[in-house]
Amino acid sequence: MKNKLKSLLIRIRTRLHTERYYARFWRQYAMWWRKPTVFLFGVPFHSNLGDQAQTFCILQWIEKHLPKHQVCITMLTTFTERRLRIIRRVFRKGDILLCHSGYHMTDLYKEKDVYEAIARMFPDTPVRILPQTIHFKKEENAKSCAQVFNHHGHSTLLCRDELSHKMAQSLFSACKLHLYPDIVTSLIGRFPVPAPEKRVGVLFCMRNDKEAFYSKEHIAHLRAEIEKHYHTDLSDTTVDIPTEHIAAHRQEVLADTFAEMARYRVVITDRYHGTIFSLIANTPVIVVNSADHKLSSGVRWFPESFSRHVFFAASTAEVPDLVDKIMNQAPPAPLPPYFDEKYYGKNLAHALDLTDYV
Repeated sequence: MKNKLKSLLIRIRTRLHTERYYARFWRQYAMWWRKPTVFLFGVPFHSNLGDQAQTFCILQWIEKHLPKHQVCITMLTTFTERRLRIIRRVFRKGDILLCHSGYHMTDLYKEKDVYEAIARMFPDTPVRILPQTIHFKKEENAKSCAQVFNHHGHSTLLCRDELSHKMAQSLFSACKLHLYPDIVTSLIGRFPVPAPEKRVGVLFCMRNDKEAFYSKEHIAHLRAEIEKHYHTDLSDTTVDIPTEHIAAHRQEVLADTFAEMARYRVVITDRYHGTIFSLIANTPVIVVNSADHKLSSGVRWFPESFSRHVFFAASTAEVPDLVDKIMNQAPPAPLPPYFDEKYYGKNLAHALDLTDYV
């Protein structure tokens, strides 16, 4: 009896907390004097720094190019149909629906379900989806997702590699489609990274999840081979830092990560954001495959002027020779802000049909 009463009290307390939360949310966005709002969906609440860097760049871009707007963040962990219904009721002219970039248009994860729910709830409002990798394991999942957005008819989808763009053209026939690089590339050449006193050794920045192409044992063998000639370290862009700390100190955490990568002569990675982070740090990077096309297609974004910074290894057998090649070349010159100047700024506003708000 005592345990049942305790359980009941916990449920009552949780329900009251939830009701207060939704009441505060309603009051905040229902007021007529509030600023126009960018409702940003799909913001990550985890310690993957690649995704957190995307959030940092998106918020930077909104602050610079949509200065009259405030931002309402809906994280993947706080998304509910009830919250979406409230946003629908308080939504007004001048507000914007924006979906976070990443690997969300896929049946590997649940994020696409959030974006589909938004399209269903707002059939008469443009839904703008920032650069995505598109990859479905099951054809029926691809078709059902395409049906939602084609029926919506007011969606803009940015694709962050050629294969994703080609797939989108075959699936999302009623959407506005653009081929666009990952937004974190906008930091290359413009994020201040202190120059280290000396660059030493090789950093393996390797993933440890279902997108990994090579086993841990295979990478350990490769690392042992490189270790015969050069000092090596192992890291990942998913870090052991509390998510609350990252969310409160994104710029500081990212700056520390870029500075750490700047300590090495070479980075070897199977992460797309590991590649981009290396270039932000002006460190040459050797890219090896992941389990899908994200990396092999993603490296095609880098122009000829990046050729002394980015090297793609079709197999790990090529890696030792590439490491020697980079070690024997002169330190490359700092990279220019190529992606920020060519794709971001007002160019992104044009791609998203937001020029009237800039």
